[in-house]
Amino acid sequence: MYAHERRWLRKLAIANDYVRVPYANGSSYASQFLHRELSARGHEVTIVGPHDPDATPSELPPRHLSMSSIPLRNHPGFRLSMPSRSSLEALRDANFDMMLVQSASGLLYASSWLRQRHGVPMVCVNTVHLPSVYNVLLPDALNHVGPVNRVFEDGLIPLVQAQTTGVYNSGDALVCLSPGLKRHWERCGVDVPIHVIPRAIERRIFDRAGQDDPFANDARRGGRVLVACRHAREKGVDRVLRIFARYVAPRVEGASITLVGDGPEHDALQALAEDLGIEHRAYFVGEQGLEQMPAWYRHADVFAYASLSETYGQVVSEALWCGLPVVAMDDGMGVAGQVTDGEDGFLLDPASTDSDRRFGSRIETLLTTPRLHRRLSDNAVRNARERSDPEACVRRYLEVFEVARDHARRAPAGSPAKAYGSLASWTGLHALVATLGLLRRPVALNRNGAETGSWTFEPASTPR
Repeated sequence: MYAHERRWLRKLAIANDYVRVPYANGSSYASQFLHRELSARGHEVTIVGPHDPDATPSELPPRHLSMSSIPLRNHPGFRLSMPSRSSLEALRDANFDMMLVQSASGLLYASSWLRQRHGVPMVCVNTVHLPSVYNVLLPDALNHVGPVNRVFEDGLIPLVQAQTTGVYNSGDALVCLSPGLKRHWERCGVDVPIHVIPRAIERRIFDRAGQDDPFANDARRGGRVLVACRHAREKGVDRVLRIFARYVAPRVEGASITLVGDGPEHDALQALAEDLGIEHRAYFVGEQGLEQMPAWYRHADVFAYASLSETYGQVVSEALWCGLPVVAMDDGMGVAGQVTDGEDGFLLDPASTDSDRRFGSRIETLLTTPRLHRRLSDNAVRNARERSDPEACVRRYLEVFEVARDHARRAPAGSPAKAYGSLASWTGLHALVATLGLLRRPVALNRNGAETGSWTFEPASTPR
């Protein structure tokens, strides 16, 4: 029945900024999940991404189409796809039935070119909230310079956002990971159908039981605060450390904070922990492979998250799935779409004058009130499994593909001028990003060499 119903969808392309995934990345993990699930259902799935000269055959998906690329200096392992005649011809000649774009980079514009020039239906997934993360492009010395920030806030970001809106509208459907992002893009003027589909949790990994306790021996049970994310300034890890030092450590005997992850701010965060006098209660364990993460969640007591830049926040979903209550800032986007305040965690207004104190108070309450902790933990499991069920996720994507196909049939391909305008925007965007990348020193993102997700065919759900 399934094969008959989806017979038209023979060849699907998933555009992603990584063909090889050198370090933890939520968007790429989502692409790998859909690659496995849809391949298991008989679809021919091709990963489209930038050519990676460092990739070995074992690190590449079974089917991939590599676009011409240039390196991004400040992010080793990340490459920017660039338009070239050979790449565009290969994209055209692949005869895809559908493009699923898990990218906000030039691959979005490449797919728009294919849609406008050759009529291939295009579904975009919003993977970045531009107003929240613009400063990651700036060198540290310029990040807090008022005039520079205003140039980005008042000039560049609105321009890129308007361009992105236009590209979304050149396609056939937009997938947002949270209701907050759906409202945002509606306000921006996106007029193609918008669907909210939370990311799935992979049962084969996160339902695994019996994993050993990975925490340090002197990080006592009942006082473990866990932070898991990339160590970059937009994630707000420094804020969590300050909250822990001021409002948790003095009030909860034996409380500790463990930080999973790596990134450009890693050394600065370690130095901050020393400056705050909590180096003996702060454990930096580096990047961890996805297979190891369930053990960290299940043996922790509270998950703390202060990022305001998330289109989703996959680690929040993983923590809740494993029954770990979350204390987070209410970002109005991906995190707020997952945590129900007072039910499976707590959300704090980041703009409130006492938000840090209240954030710390919520952590303290969870660490010292076992009955409340159990109730929120049970609710977290129930809510996460309703929201992040892998079978439901796949089903909803297949429904979106149907909507997009019908939309494409009604909406003709664009003019050649618009198609090649997409290529010009693509070139300009990546030239800008590459130039800004020259202004920042290269960073270590996975210095302990943790294994990342692999391109396999082991599905997380059962095809129906």
